[in-house]
Amino acid sequence: MNDDPKTLRVRFAPSPTGYLHVGGARTALYNWLYARSHGGSFVLRIEDTDLSRSTQEAIDQIITSLRWLGLEWDEGSGVGGDYGPYRQMERVDIYQKAVSSLLEEKKAYRCYCTPEELERERGAAREAGRPYVYGGRCRELTAEAEKELREAGREAVIRLRTPDAGVTVVHDLVKGDVEFDNSLQGDFILVRSSGVPTYNYAVAVDDAAMRISHVIRGDDHLPNTPRQLLVFKALDEAPPQYAHLPLILGPDKSPLSKRHGASSVEEFRIQGYLREAICNYLALLGWSFDGETTLFTIDDLVEKFTLERTGSTAAVFDNEKLLWMNGHYIRSMEVSELAARMEDFLKDTRLAGMTGTDGRPTIMDMIPLVQEKMKTLADFVELTDFFFLPLEFEEKALDRLRKDQNAPAVLKRVAEVLDDLDAFDIETIETALRAAADDMEIKTGKFLQPIRIAVSGKTITPGMFETLSMLGKEECLARLGASRNLLG
Repeated sequence: MNDDPKTLRVRFAPSPTGYLHVGGARTALYNWLYARSHGGSFVLRIEDTDLSRSTQEAIDQIITSLRWLGLEWDEGSGVGGDYGPYRQMERVDIYQKAVSSLLEEKKAYRCYCTPEELERERGAAREAGRPYVYGGRCRELTAEAEKELREAGREAVIRLRTPDAGVTVVHDLVKGDVEFDNSLQGDFILVRSSGVPTYNYAVAVDDAAMRISHVIRGDDHLPNTPRQLLVFKALDEAPPQYAHLPLILGPDKSPLSKRHGASSVEEFRIQGYLREAICNYLALLGWSFDGETTLFTIDDLVEKFTLERTGSTAAVFDNEKLLWMNGHYIRSMEVSELAARMEDFLKDTRLAGMTGTDGRPTIMDMIPLVQEKMKTLADFVELTDFFFLPLEFEEKALDRLRKDQNAPAVLKRVAEVLDDLDAFDIETIETALRAAADDMEIKTGKFLQPIRIAVSGKTITPGMFETLSMLGKEECLARLGASRNLLG
């Protein structure tokens, strides 16, 4: 297979056993970028031969996450195409046809060894201190011997006849040439006794049938590659080019998992991260343009991405850097676009359906007040929920209010000042409250803090004068009164 843009085809082939992990998302992104930068095709294939763990719910979730990231595929699950079906358990007939040819050509054979016999072989290998490799007991069975084993109730798996010596070389676009000793591969299983294909067999058949030109995946799959190459050779098919990406690690240098915090695309979406930030950050986990540039739009990535700039050492996931990057994208976004993102995000929060109703502020009203303070979309909820919900005090805020000796007098004075205002715009409120602070000989910042807590229940809010104006005179006076009562 070649690198002609007209025939370049890559695939993302997740196993549907859970949410889309960020490692899988990084793999999907690199495949998508490579296809888009070369004018090729990006294929989504579902590898669901692990029947005990694969679920339709996981398939749906993977598809949802990919679409949320903007990684649309050209053919595959939910889209169709010329090389379908794109779900492995719907391709069993294809695997059976291919393995039948391998059996006829004596490139594969039926193995009737029982689990107990195989376990004895493994035990002997352990005792001898050597790697376990299937001993080939059934390699040269006669037709008569096979018949007797079947009549005795033995079930058969199908194994590939592999070389006993020599090496299989993986020509990797990231790692260079990697050699694997054929004697350690053994005659591995292609099809289980149930008729379900094994991973390495199904993957090779699919990559050949779907004319995949490049396989870009995590380097935890590198040990599988020699077996897949042996299947390609048996099928008389040219293999794709391989590129194995470095693993993503947590801060403790162990594989990224839930113990490090959010590790799936869905978790980051729920926490209020933007797809632009996720894609930008994932692109940098293993790839670099010039060693300095950090921020890339998706168009930038398509233009600049190459496998040659992909490193071979593991990348460490830095939540703080992702958070910084997400905040940058939020602060750089047009208000109308951020409002549209917020509207979608708020559907799953405690503010669902509240903005812009019954005289409450709209999202568009609020964003200019909080955009500079936001690092995630969830920050909008934390910064503005008091505008829409009954007043509740954070424990820390209430404790600070009670300890502020000036608070009762300040709140009383502010209530009087605000009640006397004819206009309730930001400028009028600011002028009046700064004058009141001067009259009481209290610095403005210290003067505003009990007001902030009294009307919001929080220590951190949008600008105080903007907040009061947005709440309106009646609501401000009601909250100030309730807080004064609370202080006795």
